[in-house]
Amino acid sequence: MVGLLLPSDFVGRPGRNEAPYDVVAATDVTLCLFRKPSFEALLRDTPSVERRLLELTLDELDAAREWMIVLGRKTARERIASFLSILARRNAVLNRTQPHNGMSFDLILTREAIADYLGMTIETVSRQFTALRKDGVISLEGTRKVTVMDFVRLMDEAGDDSDGGMLG
Repeated sequence: MVGLLLPSDFVGRPGRNEAPYDVVAATDVTLCLFRKPSFEALLRDTPSVERRLLELTLDELDAAREWMIVLGRKTARERIASFLSILARRNAVLNRTQPHNGMSFDLILTREAIADYLGMTIETVSRQFTALRKDGVISLEGTRKVTVMDFVRLMDEAGDDSDGGMLG
């Protein structure tokens, strides 16, 4: 697994006949299908739609860069916190709110799939969820529902630099 698509994400690429990857749904999904010729015509004829697709593409590139850092340089706890913070922030955007304490969302992946996605074992994933829960960062209801008890602390646990990598 090299990517995770969430509601409102775009699958596919105009200008190509085939994708170099497969997409597998981890949950039930509803897709909106655009026929290639008419979609490419829409992009040609509507510059604002073409600009928005470019913005989405650049957002996806930023997310891929962020994910390389998560997988390459972070501890197990930071990986789990990063994963949860990404889901929390994305959930907030979809609900047109800001991330906040008390926000809840459902995990879209099983613990096993999360482990695969993060390059960890399922036992490590479970231990890190438990540790974040015991430390009051999140609460868990069942195996899928997460409530962020302290969003600022979750972001701190993710270990992200707040300065964008600039030297001080």
